[in-house]
Amino acid sequence: MNSFKGSLFFIFFITLTVNSTAQELKFTDVPEDYRLYARNKLDSAKVYVSGVVKGIPAFKEYSLKVFKNGVLYDTQKDTLKNKKFSLSTKIDAGLHQFKFEFYIKKNNIDSLYLTANNIVCGDAYIISGQSNSHASSSLSTYSSPYCRSFGVKTGFKTYNDNDKQVRWGLATGNCPNLEGVGGWFKKNPHGVGIWGMELMRLIVEKHQVPVCIINGGSGSSSIEQNMLYPEQPSLETSFGRLAYRVNEAGLKNNIKAILWHQGETNTNILESYEAYESNFDTLLADWKKVYLGLEKVYLFQLHPGCGGDYASQLREKQYEIAEKYDMIDIMSTNSVIGHDGCHFSYEGYLEFADRIFPLISRDFYNKKAETIITPPKLQNVYYHDDNVVLKFDQPITYSEKKEVKRKLHYLKNQFFFSKKNNTEQVSNIVESITIDDSKLILKIKGKSAFDKITYLPNKFYTNTKNVYNGPWIKGVENNIGALSFYNKTIKPSNNIKEWHGYKIVDSTLNGVKFKIVFPKIANKNRNWIWRARFWGHEPQTDLALLEKGFHLAYIDVGGLFGNEKAVQIWDDFYDAMTTKYKLNPKVVLEGMSRGGLIVLNWANRNANKIACIYVDAPVCDFKSWPAGKGIGKGSPSAWENCLEQYGFSEKEALLYNGNPINHLEYLASNKVPILSVVGDADKVVPVIENTALLQKRLIELGWDITIIHKPKVGHHPHSLKNPKPIVDFILKNSIN
Repeated sequence: MNSFKGSLFFIFFITLTVNSTAQELKFTDVPEDYRLYARNKLDSAKVYVSGVVKGIPAFKEYSLKVFKNGVLYDTQKDTLKNKKFSLSTKIDAGLHQFKFEFYIKKNNIDSLYLTANNIVCGDAYIISGQSNSHASSSLSTYSSPYCRSFGVKTGFKTYNDNDKQVRWGLATGNCPNLEGVGGWFKKNPHGVGIWGMELMRLIVEKHQVPVCIINGGSGSSSIEQNMLYPEQPSLETSFGRLAYRVNEAGLKNNIKAILWHQGETNTNILESYEAYESNFDTLLADWKKVYLGLEKVYLFQLHPGCGGDYASQLREKQYEIAEKYDMIDIMSTNSVIGHDGCHFSYEGYLEFADRIFPLISRDFYNKKAETIITPPKLQNVYYHDDNVVLKFDQPITYSEKKEVKRKLHYLKNQFFFSKKNNTEQVSNIVESITIDDSKLILKIKGKSAFDKITYLPNKFYTNTKNVYNGPWIKGVENNIGALSFYNKTIKPSNNIKEWHGYKIVDSTLNGVKFKIVFPKIANKNRNWIWRARFWGHEPQTDLALLEKGFHLAYIDVGGLFGNEKAVQIWDDFYDAMTTKYKLNPKVVLEGMSRGGLIVLNWANRNANKIACIYVDAPVCDFKSWPAGKGIGKGSPSAWENCLEQYGFSEKEALLYNGNPINHLEYLASNKVPILSVVGDADKVVPVIENTALLQKRLIELGWDITIIHKPKVGHHPHSLKNPKPIVDFILKNSIN
């Protein structure tokens, strides 16, 4: 048996003999019944029919007919050259089935030589791990002509010559001679498991794309038993058996993602747990070497369940692994229904697919998530007024209690505390729980001096042998159980302040309040976005840029309507941001509504300091708003305040030529990129009196702006539900 390294370059030969002893056709490339070809970026795949003639050829001409859903789709013809033949065609991705007929011409008659049926073009994935990665069920009866798999899922068993004869076929979530859920150690031709089958169904039905999953799970396997051992014959390892099937399927370079559920076995021995992260690093590196098209890994954090003394620690390791790699997303299994202490019910495994499908839809099918699709992650934990505050990355809810065998168990008792340099964990010190959006606030009995906190230590309710199945912390929008955590440091209060999980400083400059929000990791350019008005309103662009390493700054001058005093305050604030905080000398400006006045007034005077400008339904002339001297409604009270701030009478104000639309010359000469997002039905700040006029006058000065129109939208809502076009504009004109 060749080593796995050698088998990567094994060419699939299929030999078919015609009624002549003088010749033999050996195919080096040929379609097979039920094969899935991986689609490319053009939503298609090339299919080749090629080979050589052994012996004396009995024909010169050959041809290929391709049928799509039973209708002739393509015909290719050619003649032998040096006993070699080669044809190719293209097939489309989608819910289509193709048939191939290969003919050789003998005595001026086309003779059918080979037929391949039920061929599709779509996407390929791998599932692997231990038993929960490949659970089968007699209830998993769904089948589809567009759900495919290849070969035999053998687990630890030898891949023998009979197994090698099993090639392409329809995927199944069932297993031969199985009742209920199981099949952990059975050979299973084309078996993908319950949740693998459900995931395929969702992809096919929701995205209209055929899919292949090859499942290489091995019941009770450790991570070590799933690793590549190049010194061993390939078919003697789980890694090798899986890679052999993927290679034979012709998908080695076209696996989009690996879905990994494994780890229980590595919780039994300290050395095995301690080596888990480094072993996963090695495994990931080998996956990337073997499966060259691999883009994502989806890792399931273990449910409290089967495993040993290091289960909580290993779940924390899994979280840390996902944080380490951009290509890895972690999914919680907490609160999945039907957990028996190790495995799940049929319905529980269906929930696996339901949870991971939105991530795959986002990553590979251009499906924008309308709600949060990731599990709640702990971002920070700290003391505040003798309470312990757990800050998550999204709004959360919780169930207070659950009755198990006539006894109530409370969520408050599933938090375990320890002191520095002490491994002993204690519970029953939380008196009550309250929620404030994304914060879980634990009221502690007495005055606590604990330094560490853990959520969910093992599979049993405290002081029982009853399997833990809730109560849980969950995401408000998605009902997904929060990721568990182990021995997280509880920070002292120290007046910690956060904004959406980011550190924020509230301070004053010359008596004027300002805010600065810090990214978790600042980008190398120390970019920043400076918001002019309506702090925290429609923050999606700000949050997206914080994720990109931008700082976010704000100083409150909204009540000054862009006057000279506001400009001076901004001058001082800019100096402070670029000196004390050492932020980039080129700033991104953001102005919503009346924020347009100060943004554009200051920017024109400081055009050389601007990376780009994003304004949203911006006021460009106070005569439009708040004065309401055009077609807009105006605001009498705001207009009165505006006159006071400028020291004008109304007559003086209406003659004033210092509004942004009157002074754009430096923005134009410096070619400052400007993006304006407007609602075309805005009756408060009419587009024609503001953004449209701004554009007209910039064009007269030899420059222009980018405008995103929102048809039938008024002054609100500001921004875009998906801020990507705004963020892309800012990144293009700042980071680059």
